[in-house]
Amino acid sequence: MMASIIEKRPNEDALAQPKKTKQPKRISRKYKSKKKAIDPTSPQGVLEFEIDDLLKEHNLTREDVRNDMKPILNDPTYESKIHRTQSDVKILKFTSNGDSLAMVENPIDSTKKQILLIPFGMPDDIVTVKIWKSHPLYSECDLISVDQPNEKRDESLINCRYFGLCSGCQFQNISYIDQLEIKRDTIVNAFKFFAPNLTIPEISKTQESPLQYNYRTKLTPHFTLTRHQTGKDLSEKPNVGFGCKGKPKFRYPDYDFPKDGILDIEECSIGTEIINKGMDNEQKLLEKTYKNYERGATILLREDTKVKDENFVLGNGSKDPEGNISNIEVQIDDQNLVKTCVTNTRQIVQEIIEGYKFEFSAGEFFQNNNSILPIVTRYVRDNLFANVNEENYLVDAYCGSGLFSITCSPKVLKAIGVEISADSVKFAKRNAELNNLKNTKFMTGKAEEIFKNIETPNDKTSIILDPPRKGCDELFLKQLSDYKPVKIVYISCNVHSQARDLNWFINESENGKDYKIESIKGFDFFPQTHHVESVAVLSLK
Repeated sequence: MMASIIEKRPNEDALAQPKKTKQPKRISRKYKSKKKAIDPTSPQGVLEFEIDDLLKEHNLTREDVRNDMKPILNDPTYESKIHRTQSDVKILKFTSNGDSLAMVENPIDSTKKQILLIPFGMPDDIVTVKIWKSHPLYSECDLISVDQPNEKRDESLINCRYFGLCSGCQFQNISYIDQLEIKRDTIVNAFKFFAPNLTIPEISKTQESPLQYNYRTKLTPHFTLTRHQTGKDLSEKPNVGFGCKGKPKFRYPDYDFPKDGILDIEECSIGTEIINKGMDNEQKLLEKTYKNYERGATILLREDTKVKDENFVLGNGSKDPEGNISNIEVQIDDQNLVKTCVTNTRQIVQEIIEGYKFEFSAGEFFQNNNSILPIVTRYVRDNLFANVNEENYLVDAYCGSGLFSITCSPKVLKAIGVEISADSVKFAKRNAELNNLKNTKFMTGKAEEIFKNIETPNDKTSIILDPPRKGCDELFLKQLSDYKPVKIVYISCNVHSQARDLNWFINESENGKDYKIESIKGFDFFPQTHHVESVAVLSLK
């Protein structure tokens, strides 16, 4: 069966351009600053904070490192001096995106410095780089060689033949203990940048993932077909996989890099076994079917888990002999599970977390590392309901398909989930029924009006926040402050927006001053990569 795909359409405006009849005049490529403001909590916005922090450490200002973009864009001689091979570069620190920063003398102006952004480097490495692209505050590089490695660099740990080429992983040559510490530093820096005046506890050690490889239950390899992108005549299957990191052709001059930058990847070392079987199947299928596509496609590979024997004890979500929900912890034997790889975005798939069944559309969001999810759900539940009244209620904002509402349900009289997506609410209700829960309620509603129909007593109600990467807006945080719940757990896939939101909530909202942050802890959902998720627990003083 052909994979569910997303076709890439051509730029129709570009195709409609009239032919030029006169010799075109040479147009100077003048640098123009972007009109659209950069979100400070986006990777690009955070990089500016990281550069400023580096400058502060060296008593420098932005003007001391600013690149003169006009001659770089218009003067080949000037550009060749800026975009060059540079040896004896000492890497200074990591960025939150898994790259690293260095600083060298500016080759044009000896009074200035040049900030370098380098992939796959480690602090204290001495390296040779190729500088190939410049921005106002920094220049992008490719790592050509590590001439004097950091003592913690260990190339023998690398598990994937594409590491150093693929943009997926950044840390395979770093011990897992050190990876966890790097991710803790990311959280520390996030609060330093976005909540400098906020009183916070010491950041806890990052929670390790039970699996460091073969954990991802979803991958989306892709390919392109247009000749100008691939450089091929399409007589053979195009590369299917993931994008290159930077310009690795400088590091691997003998490697045949495709023009579209997509690596042909037959196996991903962080994908689960069944996902990699699906990858292999799709590669073989596309040998016969790739010409059926117009421009290219993104392929969904999603793991689906089913239980062979429905009478098998599932744990927290199972029934006792009288039909009630059992709270007994039970280890699920893998022999009782059947795993398949799904490629249809609309197909309903299932995950089993802490013994609860969760169904959702294969193309919709659900956490991609099910080995760490039970640790996270237990941590959230234990922190929400420790030392609080036995008569508890829960409001789960951004509830999705009901993960936290359902896993916390044994501890509350009622759990209410709110979600803007009607499809997600439909699955949340379905999941509550699948797990025989009677104390959950799910409703569609905007986060800006989340407390409009909530009638639980605030002094006995806890709140779970699990927003998208952009975080919460001030309108929502103001409502949260006005409602004044007894406890708040803020779960975030972007610790920078989390730090910003907590800073505003505690220092700016009306009742925020009445709260304290009990703990902040990272969870490693994506080992070998720079990603880290953070859970912050707040309670009334």
